[in-house]
Amino acid sequence: MSDSVEDVKALAQAFELFTRSTQTLEESYRLLDVHAKELGQELAAKNRELALINDYLDSILESMSDGVIAIDTRGAITTFNRSAGLILGYDAEGAVGQPFREQFGRDFSAADPVQRVQRAEPTTLRARSGRLVPVVERDAPISDRSNKCIGFVKVFQDLTELEALREQVRQRDRLAAIGEMAATVAHEIRNPLGGIRGFASLLARDIPADDPRARLVDKILAGTKDLDLVVNELLEYTRPVDLRPRPVKCADLIEGAITYVAQDREQIRIVNEVQSDHKVLADPDKMRQVLLNILINSQQSIESEGEIVISAKADATAVTVAIRDTGCGIPPDKLGQVFSPFYTTKEQGTGLGLAVAAKIVEGHGGALTVESELGKGSVFSVRLPRTE
Repeated sequence: MSDSVEDVKALAQAFELFTRSTQTLEESYRLLDVHAKELGQELAAKNRELALINDYLDSILESMSDGVIAIDTRGAITTFNRSAGLILGYDAEGAVGQPFREQFGRDFSAADPVQRVQRAEPTTLRARSGRLVPVVERDAPISDRSNKCIGFVKVFQDLTELEALREQVRQRDRLAAIGEMAATVAHEIRNPLGGIRGFASLLARDIPADDPRARLVDKILAGTKDLDLVVNELLEYTRPVDLRPRPVKCADLIEGAITYVAQDREQIRIVNEVQSDHKVLADPDKMRQVLLNILINSQQSIESEGEIVISAKADATAVTVAIRDTGCGIPPDKLGQVFSPFYTTKEQGTGLGLAVAAKIVEGHGGALTVESELGKGSVFSVRLPRTE
């Protein structure tokens, strides 16, 4: 009997201990659950904060005007920002993961990890179109917290516009030197040329028309006339453009220029499609000279038969007159020289007509441009400010 009582007491004590242990475990679980929820909330907050930081850093990266390309230690692209895509013609999705060398045709040229940052040097990167884009770039290694190199980053700037501006400055310097030389030569030629023309005129007056020598005198006079034309063009190019602009109709300018074009080649048809009353702010005499020079150039580019079409269109600020011919066209590598003085493809040309035209148009605050396809013709576009 006493053994049964002791067993009951032991069982009661064990049950009481079990109950207390259960309560302790329940409390511990509750506290653990609360702590876990707090950690979860804190982790979620940290994740949101990290996402905001990543978005902010991505926004900075995408807003940079410089191109940014990062690679891993194997040379595969890991980062490619928007500016890099605009400069090189790629999109980030197509570039990321690709080997840098295969995409751009050269080594990454990363900086020495000891040096940390490479000095900016002009070089080139191959665009998607195959064009070599001039850039200035800086390379640096990317390291983790343990200072282990995990990749490299390149920051580069597109130098295309800067190179174009530099070429314009060089071109202007060359043209200024040519202008000074041309003015000197023109003045030195004009005086003896006048004497030659005067003596030839006296000879022509004294030699009978049926004398064989009269033909030789006529050739001398024709030669002096051609030389005088060249001298006048030289002086016209070297002088500052003296403009007297006023509102004038484009149609009137074009009609005035067409009347001066030689009509001795009936196989060349000139079509004037300009019927609008758009007005431009221009010096009528100078602009007729511009249009005449372009028309003569277009006429001379047509070897046999062809057509010259003149049209005009306007936007909010300017009127563009287009002169399209069906001539021989201009080689792509020569387009940049078309408006340079003394550049000509004709045996008897001076190479000053289009150069003078470009100078006059620029003096009006406009622009003279050309598009051409070899064997199919050219389009010269004169853009002038509107008066409306």
